[in-house]
Amino acid sequence: MKKRVNFISQALAVVFFTLVVIIDFFPDIGINMSIGVIGFVTFIMFAVLTRQKQEQVFSSSKQVLIFTVFSGTYFFSLLIILSLLGGASQVGVGLTNPILWGLYLIGALVSYTKYKKELKHTTNNGSGTFQ
Repeated sequence: MKKRVNFISQALAVVFFTLVVIIDFFPDIGINMSIGVIGFVTFIMFAVLTRQKQEQVFSSSKQVLIFTVFSGTYFFSLLIILSLLGGASQVGVGLTNPILWGLYLIGALVSYTKYKKELKHTTNNGSGTFQ
C-alpha cells in the first residue's frame, strides 16, 4: 500500500510540475499558479513521507543515467511543445536559457561518468552485467 501511494504521489508531482510550467507559459488559462505549486509541494512531501527507508531509489548508476536522460528529454520536449503552441515563459524558463542547458549537461555528464566508472569496476571484477 505504501509503495502504491508513493508511486501515485510521484506521478501527481510530475503532473503538477507540468501544470506549473503550462501556467507559466500560458498565464491567461484561468488557473492560479499557487494551485500548481501547492499541489507540487504537497505530492513531493507525500512521496518523501511514503518512501521505503531501506530501499534505494536507484539500484545502479545506469538507472540514474537513464532517469537523467529521460527527465531532461521530457522537460525540454515540454518547453518545445509549449513554445510551438505560442506560449512564452513569464519567468525566463525557455530553450534559450543557458543555465537550464548547463545544469542539464552537468547532470548528464556526472551521471555518465559514474556509470562508466561503475561499468569499468564491474568489468574488472568479472561479475558480468548488472541491472
